[in-house]
Amino acid sequence: MTIPTPNGMKAVFFPSILMFLFLGIASVLQAQDTLYGPAPVAYTNSSHLVSASVFYWYGPVGGQLSGPWVPVEGRVNWTGLPVWWESQVRQIMAANIDIMYVHLMPYTEEVRLNLFRALSAMRAKGYDVPKVAPFLDPLITWDGKPNIDVATTEGKDSLAAQYIRFYTQYFTFNTDAYADDYIAKIEGKPILDTWHVFLNVDNVDSLKKSDLSSRLSLAFGQTHPFFNNGIHMVTTALNFPIFSFSDERVAQFEINNYFHATTFNNIKSVQLKAGYWDQNIRNPGDFLPRDGGVHYADAWALIDSSVNRIYVESWNEYDEGTGIYAGSVAPPFIKPGSGNTNTDTWSSSNDPYEYIKTTSVGAALFNDYPVLDAKFLRHTIPSQMNPNEQAVVYVTTRNEGTEKWSSNSGVSLRQDPNDAVIFSSGGGVIDDAMHEIPLFGGIFRGRPIEFELQLSAPLQVGKVMTHWYMIKDGVAFGDTLALPIEVSGFPVSITDQVVKQAATLSQNKPNPAADHTIIPFSVDAPSHLSISLLDLMGKEVRVLAEGSFGAGDHEVSVDISTLASGMYIYLLRVEGGSSIRRRLMVE
Repeated sequence: MTIPTPNGMKAVFFPSILMFLFLGIASVLQAQDTLYGPAPVAYTNSSHLVSASVFYWYGPVGGQLSGPWVPVEGRVNWTGLPVWWESQVRQIMAANIDIMYVHLMPYTEEVRLNLFRALSAMRAKGYDVPKVAPFLDPLITWDGKPNIDVATTEGKDSLAAQYIRFYTQYFTFNTDAYADDYIAKIEGKPILDTWHVFLNVDNVDSLKKSDLSSRLSLAFGQTHPFFNNGIHMVTTALNFPIFSFSDERVAQFEINNYFHATTFNNIKSVQLKAGYWDQNIRNPGDFLPRDGGVHYADAWALIDSSVNRIYVESWNEYDEGTGIYAGSVAPPFIKPGSGNTNTDTWSSSNDPYEYIKTTSVGAALFNDYPVLDAKFLRHTIPSQMNPNEQAVVYVTTRNEGTEKWSSNSGVSLRQDPNDAVIFSSGGGVIDDAMHEIPLFGGIFRGRPIEFELQLSAPLQVGKVMTHWYMIKDGVAFGDTLALPIEVSGFPVSITDQVVKQAATLSQNKPNPAADHTIIPFSVDAPSHLSISLLDLMGKEVRVLAEGSFGAGDHEVSVDISTLASGMYIYLLRVEGGSSIRRRLMVE
């Protein structure tokens, strides 16, 4: 590792449709603005886990700038802001990485805070993000300062304070009921990682596991009870002294090998490295060629059933060139005056995502997740419809398996064809041109996707049970969403709905929106209609438009600056005819 350089209208009521919306929206899986939820998996000593070390010394013109491999988006776009972190975390998830060992040092900390902000924002959108653990860097933390003596109370406090700061920062931005789930734990104990303690810590053997666990329990035990369970310590493997109470040991920035295995405490941990190139910052420096990714792929091929943990070194250590982020396939950057004369190749297939894909495939074969799995997060399928009623609804589901979803791979959402009544014959199709599918090859594990479905109620009245699930090549997998729908009330005229007064309601732009948005719609024949805004419980918030409109395309300009953030429904109702609704996200 290297040290960074400092640097107001009256409503018109339509009783049947309001009842439809109230009953329908009230039946959603989660009647809330966000999709925070529990992590699907808890890790044990026997879990097969893939992790990567993650660094945060980045700004457009500060921090590490001399790496040989430029990110595909350009190094200047590594801003360290939450939106950048979200893009990085999606890459990490696409690589099938389970745990992020987040660098812990007392510099450029705002960038680490932005990571915690990004994780919370992504979980609110339904992402099952990787869990986080602190990776303490004693060398940088106490560089230029007296060594800490962990034989003393002061020294023990100083060491524990680093981890306490990490968790305090995480919980500052992750305040929901499920935030604890996304702290990396083994057997319910938080994972702590540390690099070389021998360089800046005296009397290493005097530190006991209880010295750290008791201080973490005192700091967090009341509000986050898992801190009362003890700790799970991961340390380096090759440079002694090492904490005697280590639970796992792995070579971490200690050796330049593509593959290095360490067995300790009956846990076999393997370090995998794509390459190494630090000659832009050191002379002569070290060089472990990538050769287009062949060595990294070969290292993954050495993983067998005896391995318990895989540590990828690293996700984004930049100056030393070990990162596996999406990188430019151009020749490596050679810093002027560095004396560096080596050549190398990022990708054998000219693919910026070479190492993400290699990691994804290898991890999918190694970890404990099923190949195909799915979880429903939210839906707006109504519990009541009028005969012949048409409705646009939304279903959000998340990939819980290691195989990526795409239309090309045969994955879609559908209603069970054996149901007594079919409300959606076409189901939900994945648009392979969206959702970053062209980059990653599909919807990766942990990523949610929202489907838009067109429902059509039958003419016959009665209550029927419907079943919805994901399928691949006609075979169902994952959760089944079982929902009753009651068809009752006055029929919607087929003639009025389809011929005389057919309407189209488009998605608002932009969406999500903050202060202002535009809602496009069209009608096939002169019609009297209204567009209303409702909350998730069906309560009318505002009438957005009302009156007679000629045939053709129209749009409504809406000021939403006074609305609270969250999800709303906007409803177009043609008097005596069709009704359509869509969702509006307010930032």
